[in-house]
Amino acid sequence: MAVSHWCRIAIDGQPRIGKLESDRIALFDGDLFGEPSATGRSIALAEADWLSPVEPRQFLGLWNNFHERLQKQGWRVPDFPLFFVKLNGSLSAHQRSITRPAGFDGRVKFEAELGIVIGESCFQTARKDIDRVIFGYTCVNDVTAPEELFANDEFHQWCRAKSLPGFGPVGPYIATDIDPSSLRIRGILDGEVKQDYPVADMIFSPAEIVWHINREIPLYPGDVIACGTSLGAVDMADGQTIVVEIPGIGALSNRLI
Repeated sequence: MAVSHWCRIAIDGQPRIGKLESDRIALFDGDLFGEPSATGRSIALAEADWLSPVEPRQFLGLWNNFHERLQKQGWRVPDFPLFFVKLNGSLSAHQRSITRPAGFDGRVKFEAELGIVIGESCFQTARKDIDRVIFGYTCVNDVTAPEELFANDEFHQWCRAKSLPGFGPVGPYIATDIDPSSLRIRGILDGEVKQDYPVADMIFSPAEIVWHINREIPLYPGDVIACGTSLGAVDMADGQTIVVEIPGIGALSNRLI
């Protein structure tokens, strides 16, 4: 099947499903995870008011999932995906600003990542059926406040550090019917490539991530799992723009203000 690029945009203040067609976005009615129907209408790509392509019930992220980073840090290979929760209030979209909450003047770090989008309710899915429950793949910026993360030696605050408003940009597209194994993820800060690493270096592949987590936790349509990041993620300065680029999927751009 041909690769499709799905998105959500706002039309007259209301969310609408869209599908990329050249330099236009075709509008659809219905459920993205059902059988959305074409309306015959479209808008110019340049006019899109972007929303996150899904509103996940669960927004998860991985840590320590790349061999190159693991070897440099001297970490142990995990025997199960090491994951955390980003609260849904962190969810953001393409071209939305990453805005510091009032009173927060700490460090802000970008992390360019591949995101998995779940397409159906599932629990303890057989390994051979995992591809069926993955709807597609998207770009994620797992924005982090590293000082909050390690503020307490006895309890690292993953949820707190990664869940500030706007710290979870996703999109702009979900690419379906795509093989992620040959993809590369790039983090480009103000035009300078800071991260450029392959999915093939993952300790747990996307399908393995879903299979392991789903053995213990039910997953739902629209859930997002960010696959972790590799070397090169750095702090951002106010005013800088970070682009998470995955050729074959898209480019997610956000500015820290």
